Amino acid sequence: MSPDTSVVDDPTETAVEMEQDSYLRLRGVSKEFPVAAGTVTALDGIDLSLPKGGFGALIGPSGCGKSTMLRLLADLLPPTSGTIEINGRPPSEARKERQIGFVFQDPTLLPWRSVLDNVRLPEQVSGRTAGFSGLTPMELIELVGLAGFEDARPSQLSGGMRQRVAIARALVLQPEVLLLDEPFGALDEITRQRMNIELLSIWSQTGVTALLVTHSIGEAALMADTVFVLSARPGRIAEVVDVDLPRPRTLEMMNTEAFNAAENALRRALFGGGE
Repeated sequence: MSPDTSVVDDPTETAVEMEQDSYLRLRGVSKEFPVAAGTVTALDGIDLSLPKGGFGALIGPSGCGKSTMLRLLADLLPPTSGTIEINGRPPSEARKERQIGFVFQDPTLLPWRSVLDNVRLPEQVSGRTAGFSGLTPMELIELVGLAGFEDARPSQLSGGMRQRVAIARALVLQPEVLLLDEPFGALDEITRQRMNIELLSIWSQTGVTALLVTHSIGEAALMADTVFVLSARPGRIAEVVDVDLPRPRTLEMMNTEAFNAAENALRRALFGGGE
């Protein structure tokens, strides 16, 4: 397989090309935060598009606004300027309709509730009943590989297992969008790579549109079809790297020439350097 990883030097060009198929769309988005001396610009002029059912990744130096961008998409923060759309509507509408799932680095499970009751929590909060759409809580528990642990408490689970519960909980209302803020960042490398493959399997079975924040070049190349490389603060999209690897992705692909080409393209985008 010959490497065909492409780097788009002008991200706005990609945004225009994807306009018709865009499902997640940010146009001219900036975010400022007030500080004692005035304001700090976290994001500046972000243009980003991702098609329905796509898997994108955000990568860049610490403090460049990656997590802030996810929070803007989730309607947890308002943008200072620009527009954000999810399937042609503002994030506030998608959030009210429970169409956004969010997985944090910390799984934030309720320690007194079982695995099943943690997964059921969004249903109980929203008033929706099991089986509203898609998979039931028990089916999601099976999907994330935790069948037999539905009665366990979080303290009885490993870190990777707790994150599987968090993913199942994020998917229980059958969201259209899954936002992932370094969900495996605290795991050891062996568990992390295994969880990456399991997450890709879940993504392919649910058809959700996914956007992952990561600090790992290898993880971005393995998981995503499109990687948005952010500059140091204020965060701007410096380059868009399309990863040309077949699906389904496997760990064995990490030994291929095409995967190495994708990693090298991301390194050049992050750190500079010649071809």
